[in-house]
Amino acid sequence: MKNILILFSILLFSGLILTANAQSVNHVVINEVDTNPPGDDSKSISEWVELYNPTNSKIDISGWKIASTSGMKKTLSIPTGTFIESGKFLTFTFDSLWFTDNNEVVELKDKNGVSIDKTPLISDLKSDFTSWQRIYDGYDSDSVSDWKFVTSTAGSTNGKLTAVKETDALSITVSSAKSSYLFGETAIIQGKVSKQVFIEKPYFHSDEIIVKISGPSYDKTISLYPDLNLNYKTSFSLQQVLGINKGTYSVLVSYGGATSQTSFSVGDKLVVETIPEESTLSITTNKSQYLPGDTLSLTGITSKVIPFEGLKFTIKDPNGNIISTGSLYPTNGKFSTNIFLSTVNPIYGKYSVTAEYFDKGAISFFDLVKDIKEEKAISLWTDKDAYNLGETVTVTGRLNQLWIAFVDLGITQTKNISSTNTGDIIAPLKISDTLKISGDGSFTYSFKIPDNSNG
Repeated sequence: MKNILILFSILLFSGLILTANAQSVNHVVINEVDTNPPGDDSKSISEWVELYNPTNSKIDISGWKIASTSGMKKTLSIPTGTFIESGKFLTFTFDSLWFTDNNEVVELKDKNGVSIDKTPLISDLKSDFTSWQRIYDGYDSDSVSDWKFVTSTAGSTNGKLTAVKETDALSITVSSAKSSYLFGETAIIQGKVSKQVFIEKPYFHSDEIIVKISGPSYDKTISLYPDLNLNYKTSFSLQQVLGINKGTYSVLVSYGGATSQTSFSVGDKLVVETIPEESTLSITTNKSQYLPGDTLSLTGITSKVIPFEGLKFTIKDPNGNIISTGSLYPTNGKFSTNIFLSTVNPIYGKYSVTAEYFDKGAISFFDLVKDIKEEKAISLWTDKDAYNLGETVTVTGRLNQLWIAFVDLGITQTKNISSTNTGDIIAPLKISDTLKISGDGSFTYSFKIPDNSNG
């Protein structure tokens, strides 16, 4: 829940009001981007882009591309069979270090390579849940001011813009400087009229604005006139000795037949209004590339758990065929499962993972690649090039040309024997072990480097 103090009440217009996306465009847009989410972007696939369809039609975005334009310029190709419904959002992840954190422009292109939309030049040096997003869904006036850097709302609305269509009808607005006051403060009521009204009889003069304030055992009427800019403003003290009591007060203004109203509260402490957060949904895989026979770890995260509601996921191959589907139920807002990637007639290329949870959707991708084995008998890798004292080293390897059940592994420190200040002899690290080989010829071994600076 976000706690915010409402400073201004909603303005009511007596003219015609239309709810619409002002400045909305007639094509799919990049609605939100997080180029630097929490965590190490080089180790996880967590950067994401949200697309939004402001049109009245379902749009086929098969073959469209979401591209980074700086750094390594990585580009996601959206798989065949991907559609975005009218008024809906789709969130995409792609690869680690998809975007740069500084001076990045994210671009959306259609299947013919035509640029459909792009962000302004953005930077995100905060590794947190803030993102660049349009100030309203689909709002596009080709200005940097169309964007804001705030808490992310992945897969859900950034807010809708209410457009007011001016008519010749007279209108008046009213607002209170605060929605909640303390005893002894001064309430400020202000607003604007759309045009000035004059009364001819009994003499020609400007009409008055009538402000009626009503509350617990309290009624007050104030008359005033609009200024040359058609604005008006009045204030009054909220002293208990003047008859002000604890409670809610309504304000009704009228001018030339047009009316509007607002309200505020008075008491010995401020009233804070709570607004629920929009829920978010993400779906990721533990790697961006897999070999046939690998096990894929699928993880979904939701910011709002809905009782008895399951996440429905579907994995499709590059031809659009479903290879896995199911329902997952959250534990502390997290969904997870493991999926074996079959070695029988594998189809190589980009796979899509789509997820639906109540009214939210998310999508992610991974590649199934051919297992190209090296010419040498055994391949060996470590998870890092350098380590600190006390760190754990993970060694992985694979047999390339043959398969046996076990291999012998030896690890030897090449530094010479040393002694401590007390004369104790410290021998080099030496490990000898036998490892069991997995069915795909791979093996893994971990050991800890001693946390001893003399060693």
